[in-house]
Amino acid sequence: MKKYAAATIFLLGSFAFVGLLSKYTIYFTVLELKTYDFMMTVLRGPLRPPDDVVVVGIDESSIQEFSDRFPFPWPRSVHGELIRLLNQAGARVIVFDVVFDLPSKKEEDLALAEAIRRSRAPVILAATVETVKDPRFTRVDKVKPLPLFLEAGALTGFATLNLDRDGVLRRARLFVEGEPTLAVAAFQKLGGKLDELRIPIASVDGDDPEMLVNFVGPARAIPTVSYSQALEYETALPKGIFAGKTVFIGQSLTIQDISEGKKEKDLYASPFDLLMPGAEIHANTLNTLLRRDFVRVAGPAATWALLLVTAVLVSVVVLAVESFSLKIVLSLSLILGTFAGACGVFPLLRYWIYTVQPVAVMLSVFVLNTLYQYRVTERERAHIRKALTGYVSREVMNEVLKHPGALELGGIQVQATVLFSDIAGFSKISEGITPRELAAMLNDYFSRMGDAIMGRGGMINKYIGDAIMAIWGAPLEVKNHAELACLAALDMRRIVDGMGGPIRARIGINTGPMVAGNLGHRERMEYTVIGDAVNLASRLEGANKAYSTSIMISEATEELVRGKVLARQIDWIRVVGKAQPVRVYELVARYDELTEPLARMLRSFEEILHVYEAREWETACALIETHLEAFTADTVARAYLARCRKFWAAPPPADWDGVYALEAK
Repeated sequence: MKKYAAATIFLLGSFAFVGLLSKYTIYFTVLELKTYDFMMTVLRGPLRPPDDVVVVGIDESSIQEFSDRFPFPWPRSVHGELIRLLNQAGARVIVFDVVFDLPSKKEEDLALAEAIRRSRAPVILAATVETVKDPRFTRVDKVKPLPLFLEAGALTGFATLNLDRDGVLRRARLFVEGEPTLAVAAFQKLGGKLDELRIPIASVDGDDPEMLVNFVGPARAIPTVSYSQALEYETALPKGIFAGKTVFIGQSLTIQDISEGKKEKDLYASPFDLLMPGAEIHANTLNTLLRRDFVRVAGPAATWALLLVTAVLVSVVVLAVESFSLKIVLSLSLILGTFAGACGVFPLLRYWIYTVQPVAVMLSVFVLNTLYQYRVTERERAHIRKALTGYVSREVMNEVLKHPGALELGGIQVQATVLFSDIAGFSKISEGITPRELAAMLNDYFSRMGDAIMGRGGMINKYIGDAIMAIWGAPLEVKNHAELACLAALDMRRIVDGMGGPIRARIGINTGPMVAGNLGHRERMEYTVIGDAVNLASRLEGANKAYSTSIMISEATEELVRGKVLARQIDWIRVVGKAQPVRVYELVARYDELTEPLARMLRSFEEILHVYEAREWETACALIETHLEAFTADTVARAYLARCRKFWAAPPPADWDGVYALEAK
């Protein structure tokens, strides 16, 4: 429950963190803008140049060529001559990205005005705005062409361009205080109607809404010719280069200017490069309007929905996936998939989905959740190491550390096998030696028994005096838990026999459903198993006394190990505290230890059981006596001989169920 609460806190915290950074810093905005540039320049790439827009550049080569006749800025009669020639060449609209706001020589202004008056193609002259700052006020003034030119029929369009926060121009204003910009004025003279277009308006980080310019490509991607070439278009340029086209005139760059990185002109940074003349930007804006090839932007609702969905998905991955490496792979796949999806949509649909904020939220959620889970996991692992060190093998420890949830607080039901073992006659042994010798003997005994248990993948659950409790199948699920427990018991008996001395071990094993988990006080938890199946294993360990056996297993365990180890049925017994009888078996040996004498002993004892169950007490006594002559060490047969003699002398009642009731644990 805690991890879900933490995940919710981290999710909300990530939203708040990214939101605050977005609001009070420019980093996210700049990253988002650079991502947009990447989508446009790399993923979408340059578009096919338009065939109805041309730029006439006032470039360095033209300035040099005209320098002998007239210095720059050129007389306005030169611009009048260009207007005349463009009309002659069939231009449809003529747009000057030049502000003619101040008077020059009278004859020059009149020459330009006359050219405008005579022009069949509409002539649009640039206007701009100036900010006047005074200690008392700030005023924004419109700067328009001379009235002389307006009276001659010139139209105006504002050449004002605004940059984004990172100094790059991506958007274009369509109007300035209700008056059209150069591109809009040209679009309207071409018969375009803005109210028929669904122009998507883009606002980045709260800036003034403007239209995103769908740039054709870098500088000179729109067909560009030199001013000097335009004045000699009949010989210097291809035929029909201006026919039926909108012509923008303004400062421009030659290929040499671009290579030399000149920036002193009317240049702006665009998504494609750092050097794009204003006239080309206006031409790109007009091309966007004419083609209706708009870049649309995901709205706030779509952006927040994407933020929420992606962040929740990462949270689910972090919480649901246990493997750290898989967690990283899936989370990064979601993050990269979100980015790739947005990048894939842009070139196909011209749809800009903000990706930096969603990615930032996903990364934040992932990092915070991962760090929190790492801390919790390390704490759990430290607890597990402390709890299990010395109780399980290193291999089992490593598996438990990979799946710490196996040690479930409060417990879960498992199917497992439990082994109980203690030392026969321990009280008598302890009376004959000193406490120091007793401690040394127990430490040696427990070490050897523990090695046998852990060597078969078992978990030593606890030491109780001289007793050992071990588990197979918990905390980790093991399919052959019963077989491993039986093999461990046989190993333990072999080790005890090899130790010599007075020590003899008794072992009881049972398999069944039980509850496994961390139980106890919240300050002192202990991993253990509880249930009737556990209690029965403890009772079977004590039941060995009645038959002087060393390893007794239940019917439930024998069914799982049949054909894997050798076991013989001993009896039906009713242990203390249990009304339901249970069939019990003695674990004899591994299958590979079967010898002919052992096989004969098992067959002989099986015959004794048949006669016993038929209540033929006299015959049973005779069979057992014969059996013991051949197999003198068979303590189970000796126990049966005493019981059969007793029943021979005083038979049990007719309704006796054949179950032997134990009177001690």
